Amino acid sequence: MDERKLRRKNVMKVVRSIFELAVILAVIVWAVVSLVRYRARESLLREDSELDCVMLPGSEVVAGWTPAATASGPHFIAVSYNGLTDVERPDGKIVTKTAYEEQLQTLKASGYQTITQQSVLDYYLNGGALPEKAMLLIFEDGIMNTTKLANPALWKYNYIATACTYAGNLSDESGLYITANEMKSLKHTSFWETGSNGYRASYINVFDRFENYFGNLNTAEFLSVHSYLRRDYNHYLMDFIRDENRLRTESVAEMEDRIAWDYDKMEEIYKDDLGYVPALYILMHSNTGAFGNDPLVSRKNAEMMESVFAMNFNRQGTCLNTRESSVYDLSRLQSRQYFSSNHLMMRIWDDTGHDVVFRLGNADKAADWQRLSGAAEFKSRKIVLTTMPFGESEIRFSRSLPKDLELSVRLKGNIIGQQAVKLRTDENGDGGICVRLYDNVLLIEDGEVKEPLFKLDLLEFDGGPFFSKQEEELNGKIALASAIIAYDEDEERIAQATRDLERLRAVKVPGIADGAEPFIPELDIDEQDDRTLRIRLDGARIFVWLDDVLVADGLSVSSGSGSGLFLEAAVTQGSERFSQTNLSDDVYDGVFAELNIRSVDGRELYSYAQPLPAEREDGPVARALDRIVEMFHWFYAKPED
Repeated sequence: MDERKLRRKNVMKVVRSIFELAVILAVIVWAVVSLVRYRARESLLREDSELDCVMLPGSEVVAGWTPAATASGPHFIAVSYNGLTDVERPDGKIVTKTAYEEQLQTLKASGYQTITQQSVLDYYLNGGALPEKAMLLIFEDGIMNTTKLANPALWKYNYIATACTYAGNLSDESGLYITANEMKSLKHTSFWETGSNGYRASYINVFDRFENYFGNLNTAEFLSVHSYLRRDYNHYLMDFIRDENRLRTESVAEMEDRIAWDYDKMEEIYKDDLGYVPALYILMHSNTGAFGNDPLVSRKNAEMMESVFAMNFNRQGTCLNTRESSVYDLSRLQSRQYFSSNHLMMRIWDDTGHDVVFRLGNADKAADWQRLSGAAEFKSRKIVLTTMPFGESEIRFSRSLPKDLELSVRLKGNIIGQQAVKLRTDENGDGGICVRLYDNVLLIEDGEVKEPLFKLDLLEFDGGPFFSKQEEELNGKIALASAIIAYDEDEERIAQATRDLERLRAVKVPGIADGAEPFIPELDIDEQDDRTLRIRLDGARIFVWLDDVLVADGLSVSSGSGSGLFLEAAVTQGSERFSQTNLSDDVYDGVFAELNIRSVDGRELYSYAQPLPAEREDGPVARALDRIVEMFHWFYAKPED
């Protein structure tokens, strides 16, 4: 062997040795980091510093209130998410990854342990035991990236969850849904189980808010026209297919064959694509009398689900499941995009009577306020007040303020509910000046006067009503025809919709300017709001700006009873709103962001507008180690028993 080849061989040996050493070091670093993180994860309940907040025991928050239920004996709660997103949008309907992680952190701090589907089956079928605070965690609808976004928190808190899919979406090529291959990979981790939402998300017997028959719609069509509907529709498995007069268009035998086909099809797909049928099923939609809107349909659903699945979640809006529940009539609480962590915990407390904890947030910021009712979380730039069920949440500023001042704040709670700023009050919050947002109405109240001094409908403030009823009805029909053309697969139906669209676009209907009756939209409980409020009190006058528009110019007010400042959130009483998914929500989050108080001469008295000090960001090495740890954990996680 010549000298050049020998030198090359020796160089390769050195390179190989260096590479092997690097791999060994990487494995050692991974093992050390994993051990440290495991220790930190297991000691979560002992380290409040990890929460970066002071925890309040539930009994302190809810003193004087009785929960709707006090669970006794073995039981479990079920909490679900429709999906997760890492992009926060004002009109979003899916919980953000950040909010989800805070909620799991709070659930863990409250002592909740996740259980498996087998634990649920053993509990109902064999009288099996459960942990004191047992929780089944579910992710519905099989939305792409949900499991990826959920993974870090599941691993951190040693939680296990169920990922549900629609069988018809397992072969999805659009990138919108979890596929069969991804579902198979979940089975090889220690923190995922699988479940089913059914074969498809499809809607029948759809009527708009004007009683116009929209027929039967697929998911994309339904979402395109959803804003023109009320809640007058059924899921595909919930009823007979009906005509525009709500009369059946199919016999009992035809209905039974149609429903059986869905179950048979989902069973076939799961066996072919996954090799098994998930044990857990979620019948869509929930909250019917039994398993459908019609007794005959309910009976067929019961027969089919019991032949295919081992358990069924039939209801949503409450989280508690006891031995008195049927394994095929379970209930889960869906966390919504507007839920704060305290909102979720308040709902759980009301359902169960469990001792839970509520997030306080930044203790230094909280020290400026006294909590009087409900829960309060002091986050960066905003204070979130979570009400008692059907109640209120109130905090009092700990320092006296001059009677003459200027206050600005962004009110970002949902439209349905109440958010109020009270000034010049006594120590009990009485006798002052109150500026309140109440179900999309702005009110200015004086404690010395019974009736409001000022009332402004915010739909009108925003320039509405925007359409007459006839225009809104026509717009809905145009949206339906456009959706069918864009998303339907029936050529005959598309051709008819094309003709309808041409005809509808030529129709002229009277507008508001023509004297037609205006259309006033019905508000839903999950509609978010964002209003900038500015209040100036100067002697016996009040000036109020809303979204930088002067709406109250020097109204006469009293001097008030004192120098107190209160912030208040309240559930709207007497006008409870219905939601098809959660039935109703008896808890409300008032969000007070960027609060700033100045004297009338411009001197700053208090500011909550500055962000909290940023936490230290991990450097590139730490982030790289995180990636290594996640990679090794993913590939080497122990399979399920």
